[in-house]
Amino acid sequence: MTIPTPALPAHTHHSFVHDGRNREYLLHIPVDLPRDAPLLVMLHGYTDDASALRAHTQMDVIADRYGFGVVYPRGTLDAAGKRFWQVGYDFHANESVNDEAFLVALVHHLQATYDFDVARTYVAGMSNGGDMSFQLACRQSRVFRGVAPVVGTMMQSLVASCVIDMSVSIMAINGDADDVTLYEGDMANLGGWGAYVSVADVRTFWQKAHRCGAPTMTQIGDYIVRYEYGDCSANRLQFYTIRGGGHVWPRRDDAVGFDASDAIGQWIEEMDG
Repeated sequence: MTIPTPALPAHTHHSFVHDGRNREYLLHIPVDLPRDAPLLVMLHGYTDDASALRAHTQMDVIADRYGFGVVYPRGTLDAAGKRFWQVGYDFHANESVNDEAFLVALVHHLQATYDFDVARTYVAGMSNGGDMSFQLACRQSRVFRGVAPVVGTMMQSLVASCVIDMSVSIMAINGDADDVTLYEGDMANLGGWGAYVSVADVRTFWQKAHRCGAPTMTQIGDYIVRYEYGDCSANRLQFYTIRGGGHVWPRRDDAVGFDASDAIGQWIEEMDG
């Protein structure tokens, strides 16, 4: 069943000046949300936009259901005129924008302005936004309690430089038939993005980083396999593989029937429980 799209009020569009740039974002705060509620940052993919991610994922509905604020920042335009997040793709070597610093500054601004809980900030992202989510997990673990990358990965350069100050929870979703973010990685850089590791290597990296034991594998329906790591130093690690899944944000009305947005909402609720 398709979730109906609610009207999106115009007043949720905001701007925020950072590093001399006028940065934009969409913000949704559920009615009667209490002080010290969680905040979720939602990052769109390369060439995409905040409004499209908002409409497709229906995360406003999920935020109302589980009780958190949600912000959708907009990436800047690269030399090709396409919106992006700076995670170190080869063709963005000459781009100077510091998206990581912007996202941290935006979170601090929203926490101060709307009284969000500074200890309960999460980030989720699609594709390029998922890659940025992993980058924030490595470099800004004191700001973000958990990350939920969807069809994202870790660049080899990030794996080599990742230094985690605090453990961070991860709930990642990938399709094993993804033809953009290849499930087996692309260490030879045949796609031109830059070298990036396989999904299995991403799991192993975080397993070792958090000193976890062996994963428990759970089959969910016909298409989903969940790898969940226990006995970790702290927090939770969950990795979902969608068999036959492509480069999409999974929705309940897709053939697989997996609602990534609701799964992220549940994950936040469980983290806060």
